[in-house]
Formats: sequence, C-alpha cells, structure tokens
Amino acid sequence: MKYAICLQPYIPMRADASEGTEMVNQLLFGDTFRIEAEQPRWYRVTRDCDQYEGWIDWKTATIISEKDYQMYRIQSEDALLLRQPYNVIARNTDGRSESLYLSWGSRIFNLDDVGISFHMQGIRYDLPSMTYVNPMKATETSRAACAKFLLQQAQMLANVPYLWGGCSAFGLDCSGFTQTLFRFIGISLPRNASQQAKEGTPVSYESRQIGDLAFFSYGAGNNNVSHVGLCDDQGRILHCSASLHYDEFREEGLWSIERQEMSHRLVCIRRFF
Repeated sequence: MKYAICLQPYIPMRADASEGTEMVNQLLFGDTFRIEAEQPRWYRVTRDCDQYEGWIDWKTATIISEKDYQMYRIQSEDALLLRQPYNVIARNTDGRSESLYLSWGSRIFNLDDVGISFHMQGIRYDLPSMTYVNPMKATETSRAACAKFLLQQAQMLANVPYLWGGCSAFGLDCSGFTQTLFRFIGISLPRNASQQAKEGTPVSYESRQIGDLAFFSYGAGNNNVSHVGLCDDQGRILHCSASLHYDEFREEGLWSIERQEMSHRLVCIRRFF
C-alpha cells in the first residue's frame, strides 16, 4: 500500500476515475490518505479523517513513507488549524517563493519556535501570525466556552457558496461544513449528514443549545436525513444551502428568511459535546 498527504489547497475526490464524474469529497492541505488502487492517471484513495473513498488525479498526491505517514497520523489530532477563510501562505522551493491560498480548517505541522514557518516534506512554508489556532478540546473545557468558540469559527465562513462534495472555504456542502468545523474542537464527524445524525446524544427541540447539530429532510413525512446545520443561541440555524447563512429554526423545521417558506423538515437534534 502507498501513503500520501495533501499539500495542495485541496484535492477533489471523485466518484469514479474520470474528471467528468461528480466530486464527492475533498482532501484539505495536511490531510493524510491511503492509496488503495491505481488506474492510469488515477488513484483510488481513503481519506483518513473520515474513511471516505474516492478517486483523485495521481499528480495531486504527495507520496510519503509509511514512517512519515504514521507520524502525521499521530500528530493530526493536535495539529494547528488555519482559522481564516483564505490564508495566504508562502511556499519556498528551489530558491523561489510562491503564494499558496489555503482554506480554513487546513492542518499544519512542525511549526517553528518563532511561529512564522513550518516544514512539510522538505518544503518550507511561511505564514502570517494569527493565521492559525490550536483546536479547542471539547473534553477539556466548559461546554459554554467550547460552543462559543465553535460558533466564532463557523461565522467566519458566512456567504461561502454551496458546492456538492465541498468541505473548504472555496465551497461547502452542508455536512462538509459541520465536519470541518468540528475539527476546531477536536471532534471527528463522519462525512455525510445521514451518518452524522447517527452519532452524538439525542436532544429535544426545547432542550437544544448553541453548538448542537440539527438534522433535516426535504418534504413532509420524509424522515431521511439529507441536511444538517449548527444551532446558535438566538433561535437560528447556520447551514449551507446555496451559501452558508442563517435561517430561522422552528419546531417543525427550517424557515427560510429569504424565501419566506419552510425549506426543510426537522428530523432530529444531536449533541456531540
């Protein structure tokens, strides 16, 4: 088996070994993955953080040794995360410096003592101060502080456009948003909304709190989860549909402020910390 890491802003993961097939997920900078199979110009890979499978263009993968792979896997939980929607990083190779635009939620490793450079696979990257944060551990802090921090990170992505399979500031789908967001509090979520809805602890509508995730379906009488959003403390949901924005959260579901109609029906609410 081969091992690799994403050193691109993101790598599209596709349903099949063709650029014409849908993007089902993304690898973000700093994500490790395993190469399970090969075809001419394509790798079938498994993304380590969610065990999601897809096909990538072979040229986008940075192959690493099993030793380096295991090192990054161990360090992933405590890796620093880029916190701005778009982070301009300088990549220094062969005596040249080039700009690299990395997304919110990207992982960086091996930061130097000064806090302005890091090295990965022999490449030096320079970054502005205050570009990154340590993930807050939900198991080691108060729920109130953790939920406030989570919402602060989420709000930075306001108005990012919807993109099927997206989990970066360049484009998000609903569950890609919540999955990447929960990195900031040290919680690994599955990739899809229907999978996320099976985890955590059930919460009633009346007992909901900031930081809970609400899961929705389309259409009355349909309990198949197809959408997810983040509860705030003002009776709203922050979710990605057309773009990342707030809508009103009612007991029956999501009320679209823009369209003045019920857009999604509530299936369940889950608490993860």
